[in-house]
Amino acid sequence: MHKPCALVAVFTLSLCSQWALAAPELPERLSKSEKIVYCSGMDSPPLVSFDVKQKPVGLQVDMGEAIAQRLGDKKVEWRISPFAGLIPALLAQQCDMIVDQLFDKPERREVIDIVNFMYSSQSIVVPKGNPKAVNTLEDLSGLKVAVSNGSTIRVLLGKENEKLEAAGKAPMKLVVYNVDADAFQALRINQVDAFGTTVESAGHYQQLAPDLFQSAVPAFNRILTGFGVRKSDPQLTVALTEVLQGMRADGSYAALLSKWHVDSDKLD
Repeated sequence: MHKPCALVAVFTLSLCSQWALAAPELPERLSKSEKIVYCSGMDSPPLVSFDVKQKPVGLQVDMGEAIAQRLGDKKVEWRISPFAGLIPALLAQQCDMIVDQLFDKPERREVIDIVNFMYSSQSIVVPKGNPKAVNTLEDLSGLKVAVSNGSTIRVLLGKENEKLEAAGKAPMKLVVYNVDADAFQALRINQVDAFGTTVESAGHYQQLAPDLFQSAVPAFNRILTGFGVRKSDPQLTVALTEVLQGMRADGSYAALLSKWHVDSDKLD
């Protein structure tokens, strides 16, 4: 069995492309099955969610379909679970992979394998045209900034306020909302000057309303995000690594991130 392209840096891209022509080797149960089962919370747009017709949509939905095709033209079945239950469901063999916004954290690596496919980052969204000229976090001084309750960026902007005050500048006023949709509505009707959220959420709303919103600050606070696989499925981990390497080589990976407005989170 050959080694995956992504793990052997000395091999050339041309050799990797040749390997990508054949479906990677899979665990026996998957090689004999016509389908692959994904566990997901299906509530993290624009990565995974349901549209108004209850059809799965998003970056990872598209990637999941592409992966299934490259693993031997398999059908996709979605197994829906709350996020906290995704790893237990995977370990209980209720699915073959976790397909959701799974941050790559050491404690998760102790129990499952994670194959990274992107970064997740934070972003600042402003009205189209950027009327307050926000280009850095420091430019938020004195402005009203919406954040979601319990979000990472609420903590990050709180620390930024400490820096502003230490520099003798006015802190931003953080306005807390329970859900992103309410915060974006506040931005739309000018109740706030900016909204701090993830790059992925920013891309989702820019896709829905491209004439209303734009990102104002380069993505920051990046963390790797990946697909989850059982440690007892090393062949699937290798196969998934190879498939993603092939998608990066042929341009389909970059095209999907561009489609869902998360170009800044592509792997280096």
